[in-house]
Amino acid sequence: MSPPNFTSPKAVIQAGGITLPEVYEWHGKANPHFNLFCYHDGQVLHGVPYSDVVQRMRGVAQYVLSFAGPAAPAKTIGILANTLIILMNRDEDTITYALTILGILRAGHTAFPISLRNSTSAVAQLLQQTSCRHVLVSQDDSTRTLARDATMNMSHTVQHPLLVLDEMRSSSTGSCSTELPQLFETSGTAIILHSSGSTNHPKPISWTHQSLVSWGTVPWYGDVDTAEATIGCHGITMSHAFGVSMCAHAAAVGWTLAVFPPSSSPVLPTSENVFEGTVATNVDYLMTVPVFIEQWASDSRKVGRMKRMKGIVFGGAPLHQGVGDSLASKGIALYSTYGSTEVGSVANLFTANPGMDWPYFSVTPWLRSIEQEFGDGMFEIVVLSSPDHPLSVVNTKVGNTDAYATGDLVEPHPTKPGLWKVFGRKDDQIVLSNGEKTNPLPLEGIINEDPHVRSSMLFGHGKFQNGVLINPLDAVSHDDRLALTEYRDRIWPSIERANAIAPQHSRIFKEMILVATPDKPFTYNLKGYPRRKTLEKLYSEEIDELYAEIESSAQSDIPSPSTWDAESIRHFLRAVVESTLHQPLDDEEDFFRHGCDSLQATWIRNTIFRALHHAHFSAAQRLPMDIVYEASSIATLTRALVSAIHERADVTGASTPTVLSDLAEQYLLALPRRPGPSELVERRTDAKIVLVTGTTGGFGADLLEHLLLDDSVETVYALNRKGTSAVERQTTRFHHRGLQVSLMASPRLKMVEGDLSSRGLGLPAQTLDEIKRSTTHILHNAWRVNFKLALASFETELAGLRNLIEVALSSPYTVPPKLQFVSSIGVFRDYRLSGPIQEEPAPPFAALGTGYSESKWIAEEILCKIAEREGVPVSVVRLGQLCGDRKGHWNESEWFPAMVKSSLHVGCLPDITTDAAFVPSYLAARAMVEMLNTSSRILHLLHPRPVSSRTLMESMAEALGVHIVAYSDWLSALEKIALVDGAVKELDIKLRKNPALILLDVFRTRTFDGTFSTQKAVGASQELARLPPLGPEDGRRWVSAWRSSGFL
Repeated sequence: MSPPNFTSPKAVIQAGGITLPEVYEWHGKANPHFNLFCYHDGQVLHGVPYSDVVQRMRGVAQYVLSFAGPAAPAKTIGILANTLIILMNRDEDTITYALTILGILRAGHTAFPISLRNSTSAVAQLLQQTSCRHVLVSQDDSTRTLARDATMNMSHTVQHPLLVLDEMRSSSTGSCSTELPQLFETSGTAIILHSSGSTNHPKPISWTHQSLVSWGTVPWYGDVDTAEATIGCHGITMSHAFGVSMCAHAAAVGWTLAVFPPSSSPVLPTSENVFEGTVATNVDYLMTVPVFIEQWASDSRKVGRMKRMKGIVFGGAPLHQGVGDSLASKGIALYSTYGSTEVGSVANLFTANPGMDWPYFSVTPWLRSIEQEFGDGMFEIVVLSSPDHPLSVVNTKVGNTDAYATGDLVEPHPTKPGLWKVFGRKDDQIVLSNGEKTNPLPLEGIINEDPHVRSSMLFGHGKFQNGVLINPLDAVSHDDRLALTEYRDRIWPSIERANAIAPQHSRIFKEMILVATPDKPFTYNLKGYPRRKTLEKLYSEEIDELYAEIESSAQSDIPSPSTWDAESIRHFLRAVVESTLHQPLDDEEDFFRHGCDSLQATWIRNTIFRALHHAHFSAAQRLPMDIVYEASSIATLTRALVSAIHERADVTGASTPTVLSDLAEQYLLALPRRPGPSELVERRTDAKIVLVTGTTGGFGADLLEHLLLDDSVETVYALNRKGTSAVERQTTRFHHRGLQVSLMASPRLKMVEGDLSSRGLGLPAQTLDEIKRSTTHILHNAWRVNFKLALASFETELAGLRNLIEVALSSPYTVPPKLQFVSSIGVFRDYRLSGPIQEEPAPPFAALGTGYSESKWIAEEILCKIAEREGVPVSVVRLGQLCGDRKGHWNESEWFPAMVKSSLHVGCLPDITTDAAFVPSYLAARAMVEMLNTSSRILHLLHPRPVSSRTLMESMAEALGVHIVAYSDWLSALEKIALVDGAVKELDIKLRKNPALILLDVFRTRTFDGTFSTQKAVGASQELARLPPLGPEDGRRWVSAWRSSGFL
């Protein structure tokens, strides 16, 4: 749709001394009606001409100058926005983001686009390293939270709202007394990009104005003139170097960039909408990722449309050889691009006829480079600095010339000199077929710690998942399958330790363990590392057979649905699940309640993914890797697959406020009514008879002791799950927590074994009738604690609550037993409003995010409604963070003890700036028992006198001999602890010695905000009312207890 009379800026750029914003200003005069962007809004094709681009660029520049002032010197302006990142949840539109970058440059300042994939500590480090004092932030909640947390300890860094497109015109951005700069220093820094941080925190990389403009000229060196071409950029991330380069290429060459339409609710890129956008904008060349091409290749209509394009450019991951060959044989021009943030484009774009040599590229004449021999027929590309292209990053020298060794290995074309194909990273990163990368060294280091392992080597390049080749300490016979199975089981704990610190896509499943044979011994290089390429060739047959076996085993001879409608999917899933679990299940039954373990969940997932890959590849991409955990019944899994196939946003059936409310109402409707008044009698005793659940757990044991010590309690029924002797389990727990074991012989205690989820609590009729006729209080503490499981997996807990309510409703007395439920402040996990949270019902949206918190909210809602409807006395007690048993010892797997133990490895403790409202478990249990007497509906059992977290941390730091640092610095140290110069640090990677490593994801996302009112709780408990504030002595007591137990 661009007019043909485009005037090229080539002569102006070749003359030198011009910057990218000046090139855009030039276009505003020379090509005012030429479209830089185009998009289709579903009705009409629109263009954004340079005249409009320049006006909006100036508007952003005026906005930047209004808070940053003139560029003397230039200031770094960070950009934190939901940028267009493939397969992320929400994205900022490309046009808005590109114009923001251009506007910052036009103001004479330095732009620094930052990816939202970075952790809080990584963003903080990037801002600190670049002395960034101003950050433009898109106004969605997740980005604002990231910006707030990253700048928490940066008093000089100021956040500003990112302008939306309609606010960018210079006439609407407000007055600014500072004139836009007219002169630019070409050697000054124009933009800062950052590395991907695949093995560590990302590093900032500066590009000068001269280099940025030069980078834009790369397409000039291709064999094809692409001036006035429409380039499909749907789905390109603008915070990445590739996205930034599009702005430079378009201005230098005369491209029109086809993108998604600007929107306040930006489009999530999928293979379908990217292709639809490509067709609607009639692109000449398409920039995309291999996984999309592989999906399109199975659709003849899409293949036909691709044949009409001039070319498809891909990068970031290998394209499946078979797919590429098939498309190339049909005349589709495929271009393999390659480059890096440190040096820019390396591959020469748009060769005349790539043909069947599509995997190969030639190095662009834009830069000077050499290929240094690496061995095994591989070469490393080394880029040389030059006056026209001075390098941003230098890490080596070639002679006296500064150079950058890319660390990338390439293979030469067997017959055509000058053509190269990317093999992989010199540091042996594994690139899976979906583009995800695995650094094998840290994982191999952990596996190699196993006493039964001599060495190990991960593999999986170009495959869907990783595997590991193990060189056993003692040979294992491959003729004895039982011996092989036993060996895999023996080393599995070490694999699990490696999986605990690995990204989800890098984790290894038990079926992907390959054991080496004595007739094919491991060979090692001079550094003592296995020779990867040699071993991959040596074991190529076994590796291929393993993947083939997984493929066939995952299918389990179960045919895929011929038509993917809901009923066919349901029959398919039932066959898969029942074949895996070896038992029939109803559609609504939870897999994990019927013995499904993680390995079986993997088989179910693999079978589903294999079937979808053949029929609906894009649907497989939309399903999360842990889909079986999130949709853990045949019914919910069916709905998830149907949603994925039809591209619905809610693939996993994630909970919504309506879902929670509706589920609570369903339970309420299924509950019986109370007997009529004529059927009820008055209770003849004031003594308390308490039915308590979950007493063999830590807090439950504390509850039981206080109930038995309470003179007003006549009898305690302690209901626990069936299994080994409940008395034996309870006695053991009392002993471990320093409780009075002699109380187990009390005649007032009746240990009862049953099943809460079964009607009648799984008790004999006589026992159940006895409980119904005597119980005055039901204290419900038993609840599964697992933050990974989806809401559906807590059906058993909700069924248990329902059955306890039925016991209360069936009471023959005019006043039924009081139901007291141990809930959690976690029902406010997604609550964002300011001010103390009151002891009142929580809105359903506050609990969203984990099945645990959602199930607790539903339980609260059911209880509050049943109290209103049937007059059952109810108290919901939301429990906060408990801080240890009577001995001061905490559960080692909890976040706070793990944080403290980390100090032994990182030499510091974090400074948590908010207050701590921790309550000692034993005293909290006494308060909970006292609350049996209250009529308050909802109470918060937290410390009523919070103290500064720093007070506690300082005392523990002193006792441990470490110092306090900013939370972001502590987290950064923890994240780095497994790696030293790319190798594994042997002592610190052992998760049994540093459990904080297991909780890295928790620490990355954990917030310490939120205050809670405890007024009603204090009124209901004398123990809570007189609870002294925590102090330094408590911190020292915890350290002492952990040392006594051997934890520290």
